Amino acid sequence: MEIMRNLLFTIFISIYFINASHAQCCSAGNPATNNGVLGTSKNVLNVSSSVIHSYSDTYYEGNQPTDWNYLKNMRFNFAMLNFEYGLTNKIKLTSEIGYFIDKSLRYGFIDQKRKAYGLGDVVVGIQHHLYNNKTRMLNVFPGLKLSLPVGAFDQMDGNIILPVDIQPSSGSLKMSTSLLITKQFIESKFTTSSFFSSEFSQKINTERTNYKYGNLYRINFKVGYQPSGKTVLGISLNFQHRDKAQNRGEIMEYTGGTYLNLQPSISHTIKQIYTLNTFVGIPIYKNVNGIQLTNKYVLGFGISRSFHLKTFKPQITPNIL
Repeated sequence: MEIMRNLLFTIFISIYFINASHAQCCSAGNPATNNGVLGTSKNVLNVSSSVIHSYSDTYYEGNQPTDWNYLKNMRFNFAMLNFEYGLTNKIKLTSEIGYFIDKSLRYGFIDQKRKAYGLGDVVVGIQHHLYNNKTRMLNVFPGLKLSLPVGAFDQMDGNIILPVDIQPSSGSLKMSTSLLITKQFIESKFTTSSFFSSEFSQKINTERTNYKYGNLYRINFKVGYQPSGKTVLGISLNFQHRDKAQNRGEIMEYTGGTYLNLQPSISHTIKQIYTLNTFVGIPIYKNVNGIQLTNKYVLGFGISRSFHLKTFKPQITPNIL
């Protein structure tokens, strides 16, 4: 009886994931971890590490919650190492590599869990300080990033091929363009920034998977307040829209959607050497295609330190998670 039960379960899960995925709260590959980072001076290397935890347990149909109970929850714990180097005073090179400590889902109708782990993607990028108006205290930074799928893809848990959303690596080459605009105010402790990005991915074509992610568009507005020289408080409004994905050339109706998150953050400098950063992401609006499992919250914590490569003298640079 137990063997038959497991066999039927395996067949059902396999058929289900071939036809549609009702769990689009997470995406394969590295999660987005910043809204743009301020420029770095020439020969300054900024090294940062961060840990992100995400949890999802609520299904939505359109913009309303529903009692669909296929998956009980999805979660991930992700660690990332990030490097930023000022090639010149106007050009900065960036790179990051991430590792999923735990990326898992639990079914709602049966007590069974599926789990993946391993390297995510390697991301390399360049940012240019294009415009600087000292009178208006306005700066513009366009950027370009490439995500390289170096981690594991088509991972299996037992005899089940894990769905795309639970894979550690995206399995796809991605290109992202961005624009960061910052504005300061004379004799004011407030700053504002706007971040715009568009992500485009190549089709995944492996023995098991023929899949293309929908394009991803993000707009973020942030207000920062510096009550002291060591602490910066921030609040940002993050808009995200993802187009529908394609599986073997067919549009997947239960993918993509529009999301709006509120993200409070705190940055604090310790002994003029280290900068600690933490944030929490709180969804305030969701409108998905079909029925999808959606995110409940995201927590992040990071620490960074900057070095001048000529003198190795620590230099603190603001870092936005």
